[in-house]
Amino acid sequence: MGQGTTKRYLTIMYNYTYFLLAYRNSERYNTMTRLFVVLTFFIPVFCFSAETPQFQRFEFERSEMGTLVRLVFYLETNETKDKAESTAEAIFAQFSELNQVFSDYDSDSEIMQLCSRSTELWESENRAVSLSVSEDMFAVLKESKRIGELSDGAFDISVGPLVRLWRRAKHQNTLPTPSLLEQRRSLVGLSLWDLDESSKTLSLEKPDMRLDFGGIAKGYAVDKAIETALKHGVSRILVDAGGDIRVGTAPPDGWKIGAGEELLQLENIAIAGSGSTEKFVEIDGIRYSHIVNPKTGIGLINSPLVYVTAPTAMEADALASAISVLGAEKGIALIDSQKNTAAKMIYTENGKTQVFISKKWKSRYSPSPR
Repeated sequence: MGQGTTKRYLTIMYNYTYFLLAYRNSERYNTMTRLFVVLTFFIPVFCFSAETPQFQRFEFERSEMGTLVRLVFYLETNETKDKAESTAEAIFAQFSELNQVFSDYDSDSEIMQLCSRSTELWESENRAVSLSVSEDMFAVLKESKRIGELSDGAFDISVGPLVRLWRRAKHQNTLPTPSLLEQRRSLVGLSLWDLDESSKTLSLEKPDMRLDFGGIAKGYAVDKAIETALKHGVSRILVDAGGDIRVGTAPPDGWKIGAGEELLQLENIAIAGSGSTEKFVEIDGIRYSHIVNPKTGIGLINSPLVYVTAPTAMEADALASAISVLGAEKGIALIDSQKNTAAKMIYTENGKTQVFISKKWKSRYSPSPR
């Protein structure tokens, strides 16, 4: 073909397992050994159609919010590499900013400052005081309250004192004492924190309360990343933050995501995976998950692998934690009660596996073995 001839290509598409999402430093490590994204690439072979757009693929990754964040973009060939890089930098900067809002490891983060300030005011005034929160904090608090009430407290961000207790148990390899568990449990409960939507303020009803956003903040960050990408004109995008995944418009061969033994083809939806093969503590022969039941104060025993799809990553993230605590019967019933969510739960014990799926999972995702 000469320079003046229209170039037209027929593409043969090969599915290639580009990466396993087996993330270090991720609370979702176990699930990531099972949850992977099959990306596609294209090999031009010979002339066929001038109208079919061609795409180039870009991938970026960086450690943010305590996990590996991976971005995948598909841009048309007439779009520049600079566009991909500037979009990625904007997204990573946003992750970093949100870490300063939700991190419970950074004493200067917004949530740590709010909890400390609340305790100080309790000590000086002996009462709960309403504290103003940022827009990002308000959005996550609002969804946390909704999911908490929907799950009857199985998801509760006030679980922070218990999470800290179990972190210490892991380091010391010893169970918390019953008296210490009871003391920390007294600081946990949906009724102990209040969000005023009109004034966008938060009040904590006891001193020494600690909020933990480990089961929802990364999902929110993924949603914000999608918003940022769209503002930059990037719609064919996958964002993954340690197992909280959301995909936009599909590239030509789609976004393929594995859930257990199934391969799902998704578009404009989020999926979250939850499991605890790596994040656990084993004491006296019993394995306790990193996911703590807010009502008992105990890390889950024999916690399942969970996959949840939902319109937003924030919702999928929180629901995955909630139904892990609720168990198969109540968890699947909760998912079935919601309009746009689906779930799959896999329990393995003594070499035997049981799989539970919601009605919408069965209808939307027909069995498709890898």
